[in-house]
Amino acid sequence: MKRLNKWVAVLGLAVLVAAPAFAGHGKCDASTQECLDKMAAHMKKSGWVGVELEKSDMGGYQVAKVIPGSPAEEAGIRAGDVLFAMNGIELGVEENKEAIMKVKKGLAPGKSVDYTIKRDGYDRQVTVTLAPMPADLLAQYIGQHMLDHASAGIATGK
Repeated sequence: MKRLNKWVAVLGLAVLVAAPAFAGHGKCDASTQECLDKMAAHMKKSGWVGVELEKSDMGGYQVAKVIPGSPAEEAGIRAGDVLFAMNGIELGVEENKEAIMKVKKGLAPGKSVDYTIKRDGYDRQVTVTLAPMPADLLAQYIGQHMLDHASAGIATGK
């Protein structure tokens, strides 16, 4: 499950919670191929930031890695930054979960997201223009998702 969480984080905050039904929170009742097709179609419509994230003690999410060539790199986000707010809404706060989900519904490639980041004790505003997820990352995520489901099924006998 830890590996799956890493790949969800690679998608970046724009889609971090955009596909809960595909991230182990639900089971697709269709055929495997239909589920994969649905998952891929959904993810292709979601905007990509290009960071790996970890929960931060300061609130928000700490950037563990910035994917080279990603929108995050182009916007100047660096490893070690803390993504504290998205479009003015503080991240990682349970009370803001619904507001964040509402914002994320409209985040597609080409849309912009304003992040408040914390770096070296200062707040900075960064605008990221979302991109489509690269095909190789999409394939890796879907492959890992299927492996995790197969492993979970074997462990539970399903």
